[in-house]
Amino acid sequence: MDEEIRRDLIRKKLKASNGGQNWVVARYHAKYPESGEREYIQLCDSYMAIEKQVLLKYIPELKCIISDGTKLHMDSISDNDEKRKKRRFEYLDNTIRRFRILFETIRQEVDSSFGLYHLSGALKRVAALDRKLSVKEWKKTIARTLGIDILEDYYSGEFYREMLEKWVADNVNLITSVKDASLEKMKEIVYTNFMEGKSTTSIIKRIQHQYGMDKRHARMIARDQTAKLNAALTKHQQTDAGIIRYEWSTSLDVRVRAGDKKGKGMIDPMGNNHKRLEGKIFCWDDPPLVDRKRGRRCHPGEDYQCRCCALPIFDFDTLDLPV
Repeated sequence: MDEEIRRDLIRKKLKASNGGQNWVVARYHAKYPESGEREYIQLCDSYMAIEKQVLLKYIPELKCIISDGTKLHMDSISDNDEKRKKRRFEYLDNTIRRFRILFETIRQEVDSSFGLYHLSGALKRVAALDRKLSVKEWKKTIARTLGIDILEDYYSGEFYREMLEKWVADNVNLITSVKDASLEKMKEIVYTNFMEGKSTTSIIKRIQHQYGMDKRHARMIARDQTAKLNAALTKHQQTDAGIIRYEWSTSLDVRVRAGDKKGKGMIDPMGNNHKRLEGKIFCWDDPPLVDRKRGRRCHPGEDYQCRCCALPIFDFDTLDLPV
């Protein structure tokens, strides 16, 4: 049978089974890939633990440099103005040089440890898990809405290959940049607080606080990138099946962005309001406005840490499923 004739017969049968309607909204809300998100967060925690382990190793040496630099400064106070000025420059040059050598050593050791952990391979496993969950939910959406099963091997690795490869490459760069930025911030903390005469204990506490902030930031990246990958997989599946439109559906919990204090949900400092998009219909080639202040548009899951879902609208005149 000719392929186009086969598709027409399937479309007519689906339209008839849905009371002659031209289209139907998905009757199943695909689940968010929480297990993939947890896997990514665990990966980020492991990498941040590597950084912490290296930092703890060199804390005694950092304390020694700060202590030596402070002692030189105190010794110079008893000198006359000319000697004091000369000694101050000498101790500063020597101390800063030691700081630079120490942080370069830390950076090299962290880089080496990161490399041993096989970041790319770990992210490939996260991507593969998200793909598996996405395919499972997509098949369930079609089965529960249209009552049909799609080909088991249609959405194989090749269908997603380029998308997943790009996601893995982008996320290797993201995690690496978090590590680089973290070490740079800690180095700045040491320089600034030492110059301001802060105590060794105070400087170490600030470093520990910065590490905690960087760890939380890494976790936010994990949640955000999981959502973005899920959104990309969803769009790829739906548009490939001839689906042009979708209904915006939030995750229906307290983390949904309310945009302002009047709405019930998470207050978004950027003013993004996903709650007002609930139940509205949009086209894949025309993303809705999510940020009125900046005129930014995106589909469900593409906004920062967005867990919203695009419920496909199965239009029987354009539908093209691998039945």
